Amino acid sequence: MNIKDPDVHAMTKELANLTGLSLTAAVKMAVERALIQARAEHQRPKSRSIERNLTEISLRCAALPDGDRRSMDEILGYDEFGLPS
Repeated sequence: MNIKDPDVHAMTKELANLTGLSLTAAVKMAVERALIQARAEHQRPKSRSIERNLTEISLRCAALPDGDRRSMDEILGYDEFGLPS
């Protein structure tokens, strides 16, 4: 790789001086960090899509009619005094 941009070269030298790394190691570190960030940002839309799908599923399930007409207490097995029957 041959860096022709003087600003990039200067920033790489500064990073190498501040970190005590070689120019190559400084470039590698910077690229690794940029890749981690870019991958994380690339994953976010998928997470939102999953969240949106789960929300839609939960809304559809909540709209379904109750199949059992008993009260929650009757289903759980509590009597009129709130004790297990």
